[in-house]
Amino acid sequence: MRRWLYRILATLVLAAVFHVLTVMAFPRVIMVAFDSKSKDLGWVPNVLHHSPRVTANSRSTPRPSPDLLYSMCSYDLSKAPLRISASMPGTYWSLSFFASNTDNFFVINDREVKTNPVDILLVGPGTSYKNPGNAQVVTSPSSKGVALIRILITDDNRIEELTAIQKQAFCRPEG
Repeated sequence: MRRWLYRILATLVLAAVFHVLTVMAFPRVIMVAFDSKSKDLGWVPNVLHHSPRVTANSRSTPRPSPDLLYSMCSYDLSKAPLRISASMPGTYWSLSFFASNTDNFFVINDREVKTNPVDILLVGPGTSYKNPGNAQVVTSPSSKGVALIRILITDDNRIEELTAIQKQAFCRPEG
């Protein structure tokens, strides 16, 4: 009987250890894979990269939707804050920030913005910054992560217009 009790306890301890390692490690592995894929695509940190409309062969965006235009910026705030600016397209639009552990720590959409274009200053944890002007200041819990802008395509006749608006958006180091 004791032998089975030790085996059951050992199994439970191993399951708990693997669970904790998975919960802690898996999000970081995802971000490392994204960083590697970004480098393969020639993307550099702190630059907003605009993806064309998704097709069946598109895979630069995880789980892409053909009804959305995507712009992504892998950021590194270790040297300077990042300025993100984007114009509203007159359809659904959102900006999401993801920390290095894949936690989504900030989202704003077209219904919540107070200015057009949107102006955000993204700062690293514990980082001081100069006068942000009219920018909304957002503090990232990690110095590295990803910013993602989505624009809804409501009408195929607006693709050129929405793509032009998409390409006006930028992220770049401040100062």
